[in-house]
Amino acid sequence: MSNCSECYEVLDGDSCRIRLQEMDKLMGPEKSRSLCIEFSDLCYSVHHKGSKKMILDNVLGHFEPGKITAIIGPSGAGKTTLLKIIAGKRLADVTGTFTINGVEWDIRTFRKQMCYVPQQFDLLPFLTTKETLYIATRLKLSVNQNEDAISSVVDDIAENLSLSNCLNTLASKLSGGERKRLSIGVEIITNPSVLLLDEPTSGLDSVASNQLVNMLHNLARENCTVICAIHQPSSPMISLFDNIMVLNRGKCMYCGPKSEILKTYEIAGYNYPSFYNIAEFVLEVITEQRNGDLENLHKVCRVEYEKLRQRNKNEKANFKQKFEADDIDTLTKSIIPKKSTWQQQKILLFRSLICIKRDNTLTKLRFAAHVVNGLLLGTVFYNFGNDAEKVLSNMACLFFFMLFLFFANAMPAVQMFPTETTVFLQEHLNNWYSLRSYYSVKILTDLPMQILCASSFLFIAYYMTGQPMEYYRMLQMWSVCLLITILGQTVGILTGAAFGTQTGFFLIPAVTTPLLLFAGYFLKLREMLIYLQPLSTVSFFRYTYEGMLQAIYLNRPNLSCTEIYCFFQSPSKILSIMDVPTVPFHAILIILASWIICLHIFTYAVLCWRIYYAKK
Repeated sequence: MSNCSECYEVLDGDSCRIRLQEMDKLMGPEKSRSLCIEFSDLCYSVHHKGSKKMILDNVLGHFEPGKITAIIGPSGAGKTTLLKIIAGKRLADVTGTFTINGVEWDIRTFRKQMCYVPQQFDLLPFLTTKETLYIATRLKLSVNQNEDAISSVVDDIAENLSLSNCLNTLASKLSGGERKRLSIGVEIITNPSVLLLDEPTSGLDSVASNQLVNMLHNLARENCTVICAIHQPSSPMISLFDNIMVLNRGKCMYCGPKSEILKTYEIAGYNYPSFYNIAEFVLEVITEQRNGDLENLHKVCRVEYEKLRQRNKNEKANFKQKFEADDIDTLTKSIIPKKSTWQQQKILLFRSLICIKRDNTLTKLRFAAHVVNGLLLGTVFYNFGNDAEKVLSNMACLFFFMLFLFFANAMPAVQMFPTETTVFLQEHLNNWYSLRSYYSVKILTDLPMQILCASSFLFIAYYMTGQPMEYYRMLQMWSVCLLITILGQTVGILTGAAFGTQTGFFLIPAVTTPLLLFAGYFLKLREMLIYLQPLSTVSFFRYTYEGMLQAIYLNRPNLSCTEIYCFFQSPSKILSIMDVPTVPFHAILIILASWIICLHIFTYAVLCWRIYYAKK
């Protein structure tokens, strides 16, 4: 049985390379360093309904660079939890001792040296394999790299992962094995020192699984610490692993070289039958399908592991001194400097434009819906705008302007973030970009479509309904309509980010419809009960509707009337009956813009909370 000290002599070598000369040259001083991870008495528990459940219970073990380690165990054994703790993605309620190359673990120093690939690694469906690798490379490598160098990295990774024949295939059309290899490819761009994979072979056939593990085996030989959580590997697959760690109900039932596990189990009284899959034998033992004492096995494994640590105590001490003296600064400097917000935004904007171009069905439907409803509204209320006999109907028309623009943009926006939440969280938590960059690009890329949709609806309906064709009135109407369009989208984004798609579709009409009562159309401000009047001051519908009435009727000549007498011929009388104006028009724009800003702040806070919750 060998320990981490066996790999210390290779410290000065480059780790986790793709073994291609161009890539080595490109990475230069940013090459990662070999990391040996050791931990002891590692505990993690969760509290649920007043009870405490131990997920990891005094786990001890180590993972060596240059070797591939398989973590095996039944479902619920704690494999995924252990990987997340090592990757620094689960920090709360964790106790125990962590060392890396003999130095106490510091997440700020080592987190960016590790890459974690979850069992379900989501990819953006409208990007091709080449585009996915290209954008990941631009986000993760130095900003000074030119296009030729980035393309070289993409081609090298694709060739090494056998993805060259599907570079122009959309991610949504890749096979299971290709998706797995691509998910690994985007994470090994920066040559991580440690690669952690959760169930990388799940859902793959035996051929694809063996190909994937062979690729990881070759990657480990480049001095990378590769750790895989495997549920039940086959015999050919288990032969490719160097070390094995066995977990059962949060306890470590073995950690060490594959060649020593049968000897350890025999000491505990478990005899291995000839020509039998080692993994199946181990799983049968820890799930009590074979007679024996699991508590004794646990004790034997700890004793054998302690012997291993004692045997290599002197070598570890010598290495620790060397590492502490020289390598912490080198390791910290080897981390690629984080890109600025503007640099991240440029790359994310490029990615968003590709996705919008490919996923244009919803875009076309949104535009068509605004045009069709503009034509329908113009037909129903044709030329009502300057007719004193149809003032009440024209005010209903204006109310429908507001109603349509709000809900037509709020409802689709509910699914804006939920559809990409998993992709965003895994990329953000793997240090690809900041929340600020992602959120700002997401909002800004949809702004041109909002302007186009709101403008097309308004100008069609405005002209056909016979509203005053004066430049400043049209500009006022356009500004109010655009703001309620953006406000609707912001409400939808906030609801979707906080509650998800299904609940969001219910909450938007349930919460916003009561605010329509205070818009001033159904009930005038002076007619409300005194204790209800303050509610109208927080209703953005009230300011939107008042802004429309001011744009159409304020300081306007008398309307045309074909009868002897028309009660609503005077625009000032119309506004007086509607209790308008209560605030200046510029104040209405400020109030609506303030609503938008506040809702975006709330949405940003919700996303920060989701990130914090994901880390826990």
